[in-house]
Amino acid sequence: MGSILWPIYRMGEAVTRLELEVDSEVVAGFLKTGINEAHSLSFLVRLCHGFILRNWNVQITHVYREANRLADGLANYAFSLDLGFHYFELAPSCVEVILSEDARGTAFPQQVCV
Repeated sequence: MGSILWPIYRMGEAVTRLELEVDSEVVAGFLKTGINEAHSLSFLVRLCHGFILRNWNVQITHVYREANRLADGLANYAFSLDLGFHYFELAPSCVEVILSEDARGTAFPQQVCV
């Protein structure tokens, strides 16, 4: 979960309007309602919460990973990169197919137990 929270914290340094879609329902809950002080990620959630509680426009939503395959593909690709800021003028080759399918509106229905 820390790998999800650190980028949120880093974005909060420069962003004042944010629509955040996370594929972890637990993280979405932490960001919306806070976290117990005893939790191992409480310091990071509090840092993120500090940005969210400012006079900013923030919307936090849980989405299934399949709902945003491109973001998931880029996140997986990021593990192969050196630490630091990376700017892409073109999509990395590993996500070109996903980007193309997304642009065409290709759907991949999933059964989800609710």
